[in-house]
Amino acid sequence: MFPPLDKFPHHDPDAAAAYVNKAVERSIMEAPEQYMWLHRRFKTRPEGEPSLYK
Repeated sequence: MFPPLDKFPHHDPDAAAAYVNKAVERSIMEAPEQYMWLHRRFKTRPEGEPSLYK
């Protein structure tokens, strides 16, 4: 469990997204070996572009 997000910017969607992303980043940095580094988020590429995962 993580503590509640203090001072969450409820009324600013951009600030709220940045706040949550930073919280996720801090969590990953605590145990980066447990993060899903093999998750292939970008499954497709424009024609002629090389794969990001090779």
